[in-house]
Amino acid sequence: MDKKRIVIYTILFLATLAIATQGFTNIGLDGLIVPLIFTFVYFTIIFIIATVIKNNSIVDIGWGMGFVVGSWLTLIVTENPTVLSYVIVGFISVWGLRLSLRLLKRNYGKPEDFRYAQWRKEWGDKVVVIAFFRVFMVQGIINFIVGSASYSVIKYNEFNFNSAYQYFVYVALFISLVGLFFEVVGDEQLRQHINKGSHTLLQSGLWSITRHPNYFGEILIWIGLYASGITLFFAGSVSPIYYLFLIISPILMTTVLIKVSTPLLEKNMEKYDAWEEYTKKVPMIFPWAKK
Repeated sequence: MDKKRIVIYTILFLATLAIATQGFTNIGLDGLIVPLIFTFVYFTIIFIIATVIKNNSIVDIGWGMGFVVGSWLTLIVTENPTVLSYVIVGFISVWGLRLSLRLLKRNYGKPEDFRYAQWRKEWGDKVVVIAFFRVFMVQGIINFIVGSASYSVIKYNEFNFNSAYQYFVYVALFISLVGLFFEVVGDEQLRQHINKGSHTLLQSGLWSITRHPNYFGEILIWIGLYASGITLFFAGSVSPIYYLFLIISPILMTTVLIKVSTPLLEKNMEKYDAWEEYTKKVPMIFPWAKK
C-alpha cells in the first residue's frame, strides 16, 4: 500500500473517531462508539465471507443493512428516545432492508460484479489485503460517517410537538420521503424494463428526467435525515459546531455517488447506441441541472 493511501486512511479513521466521540470529548455509551464498533465488525465479517466465496461485490448487498443495525443499536443505548428517534429508525429500517433484499435477489447466484472483478484482476495475488482496506474498511468508514448524522439525531434530538421548529422537521422528513420515492420507483421501473428483455436503454418514467433517479433519491434521503436534526442545533443537546460538522454525512454520500459510483456505472452504459443522445437530453443526477 502506498504512503499516500496510508495517510488518507489514517485521516479518515481519525475523523471517524472524532465524529463518534464528539471531538474526542465523549468516549463511551454517551457517544456513537457502539454503532462505530459494530460497523467495523460488520464489514470485517462481510470481508471474511467475501474472501471465502471469492466475491467482493457482496459488500454492496450488506451496505443498507449496516445502517439498519447501526440505527437500532443507537436506539437501544439511547436513554430517552423521542418520537423522532423511532421515526428515523423506522425509516432507515424500511430503506435499508429494501435495498439489501433487492440487491440480494438481483445478484444471488451471479458472478462477481464487473467492477470488483476488474479490481480483482488488477490487484492479483494481493487482492485479499488490498480489498480489506480499499473495499471493506473504506466502505465501513463511509457507512459510519454517512450514518452518523442520523445516529446523532436518534440519540440526541429533543423533538416535541410543541416546538417552534417542528414544521422544519416535517419538511426535512418529507424530503427523505421524496428521495425514497425516487429510489423505489426508479428501481422498479428499471426492473420492469429489464424483464421485458428488450436490451435497450431505459428513457421513460423517472429515467426521462435524470439518468440515475435512484442515486438522486438516495442523496435526498440523507439530506433530509440530516436536516431533521435541527433540534440538535437549537436545543443544545450537542455542540452547534458538532451538528454543523455532521453535514459531512450528505456531502460524503453525494460525493461518492457522483464521483465514484456514477462514472463506473456510466462507463458500462456506453455500450448502448442511444447512450450519447440520452446524455445530451437528460441530466446525470439532478433533474433541474443543465443537460
